[in-house]
Amino acid sequence: MSKFDLKDKLDKKLYAIYNALSEFLYQLHFSNRKLIKENLIYKYKHKDQTCFILGTGPSLKSLTQDQIKLIGREVIFGTNSLYKADVTKELIPNYYALLDNLYWEQWSHTFKEVASTYKRSPPVFITDYRATSFANQASPQHQHIHVYSKKYPVSHMSHELHTNIYAAMNVVSYSILTAMYMGFKKIYLLGCDYNAFCSQGRGHAYDDNSELQDTKYNLAFYLKFYWITTEFHYLIAKLARSQGVQIINLTSGSLLDAYPRQSFDDLFQNS
Repeated sequence: MSKFDLKDKLDKKLYAIYNALSEFLYQLHFSNRKLIKENLIYKYKHKDQTCFILGTGPSLKSLTQDQIKLIGREVIFGTNSLYKADVTKELIPNYYALLDNLYWEQWSHTFKEVASTYKRSPPVFITDYRATSFANQASPQHQHIHVYSKKYPVSHMSHELHTNIYAAMNVVSYSILTAMYMGFKKIYLLGCDYNAFCSQGRGHAYDDNSELQDTKYNLAFYLKFYWITTEFHYLIAKLARSQGVQIINLTSGSLLDAYPRQSFDDLFQNS
């Protein structure tokens, strides 16, 4: 057995203990469990429907007007700083995921900025339970989706959002799990270029200079983050297959290989 195999086995045993402890502590927190149980109103809310999950990759800037019209007919998930991109002038997300620690710490103002950008129809936020107050203040007319994900995925993922689920790391991953929970059977990914590790995080569908001033990560961080996140995407793909859910990556040139790829042009021609 190699040292890498031995480390992998030891890690899995440690994570099994960690997950058991996490679940025990979750059961002790009545208020958290009560909040997370409220997600049940969204379970199967969009049974057998189609949705688009929009990342923030620069490929979004190449969308045509015909493609934008096609996307606009479906349910849309926005993520992170999508609201800063020009495409938001024509595409209004129904749901908006903010799941990085930054969004309930230094960047807590983002909730209000998102709600202001889409003030005619503010989205339902998908966020960590620790960001409850920010989501409610920004958009009090909605019951938002709160995620409690304290377990580490060793061999499988979960999309049962009314429980303590496995951490998914990436905002697109969480959006996919949420879409599955809601009952969507066909999930299209756009703007998921998945190549920030090649550019030190630079390169989005919007001007990202101000954001990069606040986040100083090196190559080692990006490679490790993408390695872990990619493994989690493989587990999500496995879960989706078991649930009969299609996840299709429409992002041109995307490096994310967990899901089948398809050309948007082919999708448009078949619609």
